[in-house]
Amino acid sequence: MNTVDFQNEQDAERRATLHALLAFSAMALAFWVVNATSIIMEEARDGESFNAWKAWFLEGSSTVYLLILCWTAVGPWERRFPLGGASWTRWLPAHIGGALVFSLLHVTAMGVTRDALYPVLFNTDYQFFENPLQTFIYELRKDVLSYISVLLTLTGFRTIEWHRLEAAAARTEARTHHRVNLKCGGRVMHLAASDFSTARAAGNYVEARFGAREHLARMTLNQLDQLLREAGVDSVRVHRSWLVNRDMIAQTVPTGEGDVTITLSNGETVPGSRRYRDRLAA
Repeated sequence: MNTVDFQNEQDAERRATLHALLAFSAMALAFWVVNATSIIMEEARDGESFNAWKAWFLEGSSTVYLLILCWTAVGPWERRFPLGGASWTRWLPAHIGGALVFSLLHVTAMGVTRDALYPVLFNTDYQFFENPLQTFIYELRKDVLSYISVLLTLTGFRTIEWHRLEAAAARTEARTHHRVNLKCGGRVMHLAASDFSTARAAGNYVEARFGAREHLARMTLNQLDQLLREAGVDSVRVHRSWLVNRDMIAQTVPTGEGDVTITLSNGETVPGSRRYRDRLAA
């Protein structure tokens, strides 16, 4: 791996972490607003005399420490033990322990804050730790869900960034070396772009023929078309399900109603749709 690749990967990792934590922070703040206003509305509905600032303080004391822990602890911990890493026997125990420590720190900080500030702000005791074990179990359920949500959000944004890196690397490979990279199962095939003849859509895959061999790759026809053009191949969409190398077209024969049958120089035949006749003619 060269210095540029390493720097790109580091930048992608930082972007993924930042965007994921910002997204989770937005969700956490939204839940703070929803939960606090729900308490206020329920108290008003029951006709109880209630200081609305209590709801904002109680929910806020949880949300603030939740976000502090996510940014300072969960994010770095997840980077060290990413989900789906080399071995689940390594990252699964790490995150089980991480969730327990996360909850313990969250509950302790939240409880100490409430017990210390509630009498000052509202002139009454709170007594958060009156039953410590029961309180911890009660809060642990919610904290585990929050912890898992952070992990999944981080994993999702990292996956997006890695897909972007792979796409950028594939375009660079096509422009620089005139090769097309196809992910076929667990392998990556590096194929000479000039050998391309046809490709057919197959659900979320394409069946692409390079030379005498056909490869099944997880991509769309549009993505393959872009890579081929980056590599200097004059590829053309002739049907919603077919892409061909224009330089290999030997003959087109009308079939009626505007459709055609296309024969390539290697003997392959593919259908051409009237919807794409303008591209073929160009």
